[in-house]
Formats: sequence, structure tokens, C-alpha cells
Amino acid sequence: MQAGKINNPPAGGGGKMRNEMKSAFGGKKYITACAIIENDKGEILLSKRGREPFMGVWALISGIGANKNGMESEVGVIQEVKADLGTGSFQGKLFLSIPLENDPKSNKVDVYVGKINESEIKVNPVYSAGIKWVSIKDKGQFQNLAFEHSKIMEKYLESLER
Repeated sequence: MQAGKINNPPAGGGGKMRNEMKSAFGGKKYITACAIIENDKGEILLSKRGREPFMGVWALISGIGANKNGMESEVGVIQEVKADLGTGSFQGKLFLSIPLENDPKSNKVDVYVGKINESEIKVNPVYSAGIKWVSIKDKGQFQNLAFEHSKIMEKYLESLER
């Protein structure tokens, strides 16, 4: 599933709570915004998580924080990248949406693929203990990622082979 290109949103982001969902137990569930960040060398950016859950485990940039504040996922993904990497330069396209099964806070993830201005990266130690660029040819590096990120990367790498 693909959508149009997203650009930086106007200040405040806006958006309705359309992405907010109710769990079977009456609690709110949110859509996770996830970024597959590419560079021109055929590499994907991974971040070592700086907090629980999955502290110290490699992951894609993702979160529900912006969605909890009422932003749509296409705005939320930009905010997640900005929070983790200090840059609001992420521009990408919706790659896929997949359901999440065992997440107490989210039951869907919207995955965007795009690029950032690498010279603007300032890793936020609250969210990340470091970053690395991994070649798409090194598929083993995408196994055992946090959350559903290994599954997401498997789908992404399969799409490149078509």
C-alpha cells in the first residue's frame, strides 16, 4: 500500500483523534508511526533503544507519542524522527500498515520509507543509545530488532527484490 509523499507539517500538526482506537478492555490504543530511513548508499538507519521497552536493542525509529497528542501518523512519523534524531527533515511515503497483535498500547503500525538530512542528526540520548547505518545486503542485521521491526524489514527487503 503506498500513499503520496509527505512533507514537514505546519507547526502544531493538527489532526483529529481518528487514529486513536479503543482496546477490548476500554483503554485507548494508538497507531504506531514507524520510519525506515534510507540513505543514498543503500543503507538503513537503526537506533539502539535508550529506554524500555527493549532498552539496548536495535530498532527502527518509531513511537506513538505524536499520535497520543492527536496527530495523524504521517505527521507523527516526522515527530518521532525529530524526537529521536533531532531533525525534522524526514520526507517519505507510506509503505505499509500492519496490525499488531500483542502490544498493550497499539494495534496497528503505519510504516513510512524516506530520507533525512544526515548532517542534521543529533541523537537524543533519552530515546537512543546510538545509531548505525546497515547495508540492505546485510539482512542478518535486521533480525532480532525490537517490536515488530524485523517483520517490517523482512517485508521491506522483499519489496526491493520485486
